[in-house]
Amino acid sequence: MAQENDRQDVLPLFPLNVVLFPGMPLPLHIFEERYKAMIGECLQYDIPFGIVLIKEGAEVGDPAEPYSVGTTARIAQVERLDGGRMNLMTEGKRRFRIVEVTQQVPYLKGRVDYISEEQGQPSSGTLEEAGELFSSYLQSVAGLRGRWMSRARVPEDALALSYTISHFLELSPHTRQQLLEADSVQQRLEEVMPLLRTRADKARQALVRRTPFQGFRLN
Repeated sequence: MAQENDRQDVLPLFPLNVVLFPGMPLPLHIFEERYKAMIGECLQYDIPFGIVLIKEGAEVGDPAEPYSVGTTARIAQVERLDGGRMNLMTEGKRRFRIVEVTQQVPYLKGRVDYISEEQGQPSSGTLEEAGELFSSYLQSVAGLRGRWMSRARVPEDALALSYTISHFLELSPHTRQQLLEADSVQQRLEEVMPLLRTRADKARQALVRRTPFQGFRLN
């Protein structure tokens, strides 16, 4: 099981129907009064908030029940709109586990433990395969969107690569949550690799069907 450190923080929590991974971007549109207040507090005191996937309930209306594991979000950019609404660009920073919900209204707050990755690292062969396959997948997706690249740049760091693949693949929120909760980078890559192989193959086949005389570019 992933290690949790001794430090605990109380975080504002934002239940959504999305999963945020560390190091990954997430744009948000803030329009509900409770979340205007929450973001205002975060900006005033320069603190992060937690993104957690909704387990039961809805994004708008009554408080939703979230999964216990989420990711802190740092506000990178703010665009202020009429009526106090905001467009935000956020970046995922650290995984956490909710220990206790300390506030329900006007918005959720919870006491959290931060989660560290266990030391289990993938072999160099697994890491190389993941990088090559993900690069091929990105090439195919770019081709389907009318662009072409000779080689996609992917992270060399195993942890960053595991989160990047999990972020960019089209997966259900539940599957993304499972990947977020993986105890180690090795486990996360083992779980995501079959999904990556399937989607890379489908994208390659779709591109070849669309541009059959350019299929050699993918080899």
